Amino acid sequence: MTSIVISRAPYQLSGRLYAPEAPTTNYSPAIIVVPPSNAVKEQFPSTYARLLSRRPHNFYTICYDPSHFGASGGNPRYLEDPNARVADISTIVDYLMREVRRVDKQKIGVMGICMGGGYAIAAAKKDWRIKAVATVNLVNIGDWFRIGWEGRESVEKHTETMKTVGDERRKELRMRPSSSSSGLSGISLGPSVISLPSTPVDTRRSVTPTFDSYRRPSTPTSPGFREPYTGAEEEMGKLVLFIPATNEKSHVDLQELTEYYTTPRAFHPRAENILLQQSLPLILTFDAFDFVGTFLKAPVFCMIGGTAGSRWHTDRLDIMLRRGSQSGIRGVNKLVFVEGVGHVDFFDGFEEIDRAVGDIGAWMREKLTGP
Repeated sequence: MTSIVISRAPYQLSGRLYAPEAPTTNYSPAIIVVPPSNAVKEQFPSTYARLLSRRPHNFYTICYDPSHFGASGGNPRYLEDPNARVADISTIVDYLMREVRRVDKQKIGVMGICMGGGYAIAAAKKDWRIKAVATVNLVNIGDWFRIGWEGRESVEKHTETMKTVGDERRKELRMRPSSSSSGLSGISLGPSVISLPSTPVDTRRSVTPTFDSYRRPSTPTSPGFREPYTGAEEEMGKLVLFIPATNEKSHVDLQELTEYYTTPRAFHPRAENILLQQSLPLILTFDAFDFVGTFLKAPVFCMIGGTAGSRWHTDRLDIMLRRGSQSGIRGVNKLVFVEGVGHVDFFDGFEEIDRAVGDIGAWMREKLTGP
């Protein structure tokens, strides 16, 4: 594994590059592992990237922190801008084609889990250099925020959200002097890239748990437990919870997402479960699936947990692809249902990750190395 810095003017992305363990040709295909919102590369994106680079898959892989989050640059901090997230992926395609000499430039794929899957779809329909797309428990972030985790809420309630964000932003701007150095009123500038250790860790054989490891138990009394961020007024603007506070009545997926990101199960200090409130209009007006029937030409693989509440996102994508196809039967190229598996099981479940990596690796090998 090599820690890399990817130029994305005017700032940089922090990433990890994994080379094929046993390349069979001079030039190898590559896969970009797209993180969900609120995740950093040190969590499960590195697990997938590392395993896909090993035998028998032998891909070049890159995982990274998205713009405005983690160790990557981008100001203001904690801004979830879906269009910037999609642009990140094309920036990494540029990097693979320009900087990694042994990558086959005609054989680049992307894979994403949860919201990373939605961003992978959105990138592939815009950037036709991407030749194959794989998703696991796909989530279209715009749909989730508009109509809820199970897709049953009314989008009309967010007219008030839009008004609230505008009012808060006006209030913030009145309270702060303008900053001529940044060109953005009231936005503090931070470091572009935080340096990271470059020593690789084989977490599948590690006795000491690390952020790259598979599932491990955790409780609110465990050492290092951190309560979810409750939101606060910061210099950069109002911060809100990314994954809303949950209770016993919340969908089990949301309860597990909260546990994954905010307890020792996988908590990382650069994945804080917060976003700027001004992100909400950007998310609410974004749809990863717009025009997929027309512009998404790459084949699509979707894996879905049988008990995942996010399944309806994959169903919607499949329907839209079928409607957009002249033949009426295109749809998702391959659908895999894994019975008895939930949404978060693919984040750190040993068996679930092995199943996903095995199926995605074989499918990507077929699509990226076939005729």
